[in-house]
Amino acid sequence: MYGLVLEGGGARGSYHIGVYKALMEEGIKIKGVVGTSIGALNGAMIVQGDYDKCYELWNQITYSMVVDVDDEEIEKIIQLKLAKDDLRFIKEKIKEFIGHKGFDITPLKRLLDEYIDEEKIRKSGMDFGMVTINLSEFKPLYMFVEDIPKGELTQYLLASAYLPFFKAEKLGGKRYLDGGFYDNLPYRMLLNKGYKDIILIRTHAKGITRRLYLPDTNAVLISPSGDLGRSIEYDRNRARANIKMGYYDGLRALRGLKGQRYYIVPKENKDYYFEFLLKIKDEDIRRLQKILKLPQIPYKRSLFEDIIPKICSLLSIDKDYDYEDILIYLLEKKAEKCKIDRFKIYTFEELLSKVADKKITNNKEEVNPLNKLMEKVDILPIFNREETILEVADIIFGNDNCN
Repeated sequence: MYGLVLEGGGARGSYHIGVYKALMEEGIKIKGVVGTSIGALNGAMIVQGDYDKCYELWNQITYSMVVDVDDEEIEKIIQLKLAKDDLRFIKEKIKEFIGHKGFDITPLKRLLDEYIDEEKIRKSGMDFGMVTINLSEFKPLYMFVEDIPKGELTQYLLASAYLPFFKAEKLGGKRYLDGGFYDNLPYRMLLNKGYKDIILIRTHAKGITRRLYLPDTNAVLISPSGDLGRSIEYDRNRARANIKMGYYDGLRALRGLKGQRYYIVPKENKDYYFEFLLKIKDEDIRRLQKILKLPQIPYKRSLFEDIIPKICSLLSIDKDYDYEDILIYLLEKKAEKCKIDRFKIYTFEELLSKVADKKITNNKEEVNPLNKLMEKVDILPIFNREETILEVADIIFGNDNCN
């Protein structure tokens, strides 16, 4: 049984939901959940067994479901499509915001009342905890559900997510602040409960995240492989994209998939990649020598002594690289440039087949006159790094070498 830690992050919390979908599909059993801010809110719905409702909520999320605003006006502001009347509206809203000292979060309160079932959580048999800051007493609070008076769970969930720009008000006679300002990833709550198997889901939102120290544990860290947007971006399209990313990032971690941007099934035969490199034709090795400005020594020797280390330097891969790392990294670079759908699980051959017949770079001398000068200098221009990587990928993954 695993413990689950959900990092705070506002609208980025949609990512949690995608990861949890992967956990369910892989048969991972969760015994306890702790979280901060949106991590606590998502965690509550997971513990009460309402993942499907939480999933649908995020799929339909809008700004007006969190704070008292007009979604159309917010969209105009984001898209900068403002008429004079819109500017007057914004001016009035700013006055209202200042006058009330923050955003009215009545919609968020209604949302919690509608979706959170305290009785289900208390009867779930699962550990559930959260973090908030008691401003009235100037102290952080780490609380499990058994520490919270009955009937007050939604109040404490709101306290865990209470941001400074929310309308100032007291909860139960005290003022609270979002727990992310003290501990945005409260994994120690589970360590103190004796958990050894822990899954941590990051959002990399702003906040205080304690240094990870997980000795003698089986810990799985799942982090976003792309941009999750802003913490205040309560937009359904963004949420749906984050859910999809979370799902595939979760599968990557749980299944041991390879790749940084794509999701590639690892090879059982580790010699596959070495043998792939051996198939590169001599004329292509010569082209690589020229592109990378390397001496013309015997082809196969040059490939492993000079070309591979030079490629690693370009890719910023450390000395512990293996041929699998190099080829997958290059393949991902080319696939991304070719705009191949990344949200799919591929074998190496499947992704290779998508890009093998696509040439994505032009003759450098045609697109960059400075290259004629650089040909006389035995260095690679820094500003051509990405272009050089793509040209290397073009050669290695060309049709002649892939057959």
